[in-house]
Parts: sequence; structure tokens; C-alpha cells
Amino acid sequence: MRKIILTLTLILLSLVQLSCQTKDRNSILIIAVDELTISDVNCSQDSSERSGFQLLCSESVRFTHAFSPSPMSVPALASLLTGLYPYQHKVRHNGGPGLTAEVELASEVALDQDYRTSFFSGGAPVFRRSGLNQGFELFDDNIVPTFRSLIRPFKQNADAFRQWVHQDVGGMSFFSVIYVPDLLFTNTETLTDLGEARNLSFESQREELDESLFELFQDLKSSGHWDSTTIFLVGLNGHTGNDRPKELSSMNLHGENTQVALFIKPSQKKKRDEAIHWKIDQNVSLVDVGRTLFHLLGESIVDQAPQSFPAQSLTEVMKSATATWPEDRPLLLESGWALWRKAGPLKTAAISNHVLYINEEKPRLYNTLVDRFETNPLPLLQESILPTTQKLQNLLYRNQFVSFPALNSEWTTKLSLPYSRWMRADQEDLLLKDLKRLQAQQPRSLDLLNWTAQIALNRKDWDTLKQLGQKNKISTWQFVAEKNLNVKTAKVSDACFDLVTVKTIGTDNLKNCNDGLFLEWIDWIRADARGLSREAQRKRFERSFRNYMLDQLIQRNNIAAGLIWDTSRDNIFAPSRVELALALPEFSKLRHQVYKSLTIEEL
Repeated sequence: MRKIILTLTLILLSLVQLSCQTKDRNSILIIAVDELTISDVNCSQDSSERSGFQLLCSESVRFTHAFSPSPMSVPALASLLTGLYPYQHKVRHNGGPGLTAEVELASEVALDQDYRTSFFSGGAPVFRRSGLNQGFELFDDNIVPTFRSLIRPFKQNADAFRQWVHQDVGGMSFFSVIYVPDLLFTNTETLTDLGEARNLSFESQREELDESLFELFQDLKSSGHWDSTTIFLVGLNGHTGNDRPKELSSMNLHGENTQVALFIKPSQKKKRDEAIHWKIDQNVSLVDVGRTLFHLLGESIVDQAPQSFPAQSLTEVMKSATATWPEDRPLLLESGWALWRKAGPLKTAAISNHVLYINEEKPRLYNTLVDRFETNPLPLLQESILPTTQKLQNLLYRNQFVSFPALNSEWTTKLSLPYSRWMRADQEDLLLKDLKRLQAQQPRSLDLLNWTAQIALNRKDWDTLKQLGQKNKISTWQFVAEKNLNVKTAKVSDACFDLVTVKTIGTDNLKNCNDGLFLEWIDWIRADARGLSREAQRKRFERSFRNYMLDQLIQRNNIAAGLIWDTSRDNIFAPSRVELALALPEFSKLRHQVYKSLTIEEL
């Protein structure tokens, strides 16, 4: 009995000791935001009283020259959580297969040390299949897209995080990540505190993020977590402006797309006489943020060989405003988008101090100190920076990063339209006009052909749809257009369309049509001929059609964003047979009924 009591006492003491250890350790919260650059965060005293940015400005270390190793979200997040560059952790783009289990994440170290761990994703492309779920007890990527919003906004994600902290964490330390794609979705409606709708713009999304950050930080303060939590606000990438019309955002390695916001609010067990609010001007990478996370967790990453692009923990500058690493430390930038899309090889660049070298067949060199917007390339033999240029060239060559050839003009043409043109309902007429222009420039582009036809159908531009059908010998497009133009001789050669008019529908008729959605529509409108329940088939079709149209909306967003998501779908953004059939004059009432059932505006 004494042995049992002694054993239980030892177990109890160990549990108490473990509990005390986890309570004494500081928590870590990472808020990773797409399209957030340092210039998007206003640190002036004139900002709103309800500003999360301003709270960080007054209580954080601000890094004015922080760079993302990749403009693509998944590789950037992988670097942030591993302390490794993409060429080391092997995640080069937003598609599969994702991070392998052999690569250790900071979250796994935290979990091993009995931190409570969680990840809250706002949506694509950060899902479990990215491999970033390793080490997280809770990896919440259960996003239910709707016609109103394809993402889970930061405000909802922050609420979910707070609920998790209050209900599941208790007094233990936590390691949490919130992924925020909100700033990309400029067509998402947001409301002010007074319930007034903001205009649809990047600035409105940023304002909503700022106020939601303030609410989160106030909750952390009131619950006693603020002082015991190290908070990272990190931009994963920037945004390409109109100044670089031939530069795809997913491949743009210029400063506006790779120089990101980075704030670190250190935890404080003891209050300082003065708040931490200094800035660091030396170059840092999100890879350095990863090294910092491991350092805060009491571990470090041991490089097995001398690194061409050495990473650095930032913990020292969280205590003092003096950076200890060399100003000319080289950083690597890359984009694997072209590799992913089979449009070219990996694209790379390197930066050292204020010299940016973009590794193309015709290399571009910039002095970012005197050319802030990187608009005036320098000669490669510029004497004042020649040693740095040669150093960066040698580093890229040593690591076998080939120079990037000129991208096929079809890619830069078809992805040249801004997000708002694709996603704003009031700009769809202009979208069709632009697509017709681009399609004329690239007549062999199947994508531009399909996209133009889809928008022409949406806008009921029958002349355009007819011309596209005639020129490309697509009889269904021409037939639907001519029917709406009252052409008496309109006819179509399509086995699926035959099912609309044949008197009896036999097995052979059905076998000749391999369009599942169209067959479900036929089962509804020809229920009597098929011997089926009309009401049951209506519900079945409307459910399938709703899913199809939501899929189309996702695909449209993906095009607008520059094909940065792996949508894992077979169908493309082009008129479906069902959409075409519903556009026939004889089905106008049915069309209205179907689209009304989607609870969205009639297209």
C-alpha cells in the first residue's frame, strides 16, 4: 500500500511540476496575412483609435526590410514554420504534394513540449493537404465556401481562436497560427461598427483587418494573455501594381511583392520602463522568423553544411534595437509558379543589403537604396556594386538556380486583368470587352476562348457567342446564340441536346451523353418520359447545379487571382451544356426558377 501511495504521489508531483512549467512558459501567436506589405501598415499617430496595427506599432519590434522567400503562400508559410528556405524544405508552390513528414515544424517542437497547438486557416490554398498540419492538435481548415464568401474572414477565425483559448487551453501555454487570405478578396463586403457597408476595395479589407486585430488584442489583454504571448504579425507576400503589366503577381520577385510587413511583440514577464517600439532596418527573411520560433522554444536548427543563404534568429533584436548580423547577408527569393503550371523553370532572385539581382536570361539589377520602386535596371558591370553583383551571381550558380527565360506571352496576356475586373458585378461588361480584345491577341488560347464564351453567355451577348461558335466550330454555342437571335435555321449536333426533344428516351440515348449534370437536368424536365418523380429529380438537380455553380465561382476567383490555387477539378471555366440549355428562349421561366434557387442574383 505504501508503494502505491508513493507512486501516486510521485505521479501527482510530476503532473503539478509539468503544469507549472507549461504555465510559466510564454505563448506564441502567429498571424500570417496574404498581401500585407510594410507600407500597408500605418504607424502614424493619426490612425484610428480602434487600430490593431497601432497597438503593434507602439509595443513591437518593426522590421522595415522583411522579405518573403516566395510570393506563394504555402512555401512562405512552410519557411516560416521550419526556418528553412523552399529549396531546403522542398515546397515550391501551392500545389501538391506539400511538406513531407521528414521536415520538422516549430509546431511539432511545441507539441513535444506540451504546448497546446492550433492552426486556423481562412481558406485556400492552406489546407491539410499542404502538410502544414503537422504538430497541430487542432488544424481547422473546415471552410464552407458560399456564394457570398469563399473564405472564412479573419474576424471569424479570431473568434474561433479566442474560443479555443478560453475553453481548451486554460492556463497552459499555446502555439497558434492564424492564416489570413482576406486582403486578396476585395469583393467581400465588410461592415463598420455602425453597420454601414464599406466600399469594395483593398483599403476596406485592410481597415476591417485592422479593427479585427484590435478586438483580438483587447481580448488577449483582458484575459491576461497579452503580456505572456509573443505575437508575430507577418505578411506572406505583397501585391503587384499596374506599373508592371507583364509581371505576374505569382512570379513577381520585385520589392512590392516580396517585401512584407513583420512585427514581433515580445512577451514581457516584467514590465519595462519604456515599451518596445523600435525598428530594424537590416534585411531579414521569413526564414529568420522560423529560426526565431525554434529559438523561443529552446531549440535551434543545426545546418549540416555552410549555407549560401544563412538564416538568423531574431531574438536578440527583441531585446535591443541593435542588429548583430552583417548588413550584406544574402537572402534568396524564388517562385515555383511556372514550374507548377508547366510554364517554365523555377524563377529566382537574391538580395544583399540594397542590391537586388533578378536571375533571368537577361538579368536585372537594381540599387533599391536610390531606386526605391525598382524601375531603373542598372548595368551588370556597375562598378560601385560589382562585387555584390558577382557574389549574388555566384551564389545562385553554385546552388544550380538556372536563369529564367521569357515567359510565353499567352500567360502574361490571359492573366493580365485585375482581380476587380473579374469579380466586380458592375465591371462584367468591361470584362467581356477586355476578354474579346485579349482573345483576338491570342486566338490559339483555349483558356481565353472558353472564358470569353462564358462571360458572353452571362451577359447574353449572343452575337459574340455566335461568332465564337462559328469560328471554333462549337455547335452548341452557335445554336444557343442563334435561337436567341431568332435564327429559324438554328440547329445543333449534340447527343445530349437531342435528349431535350426526342419523344422517348431509351438506354442508347442516355449512353450517347456522358455529361452527368445534363443528365440530371433531363431526369427533371423529362421526368414523365423517364418514369421518375419530378419533384425528387428537381431537388437532386438543383443541389448538383448549386455545387457546380459554386465550383465555377471558385474557378473564376482562381483566374482572377492568377491561378494560385490547386482547385483539383476536372471541369473548366467555360459554358456547360446545362447553362447553355437553360439560356434557350423556351426555358426562360425554368432558368429563372433554377437561378433563384441558388439564392444569388440571376447570372
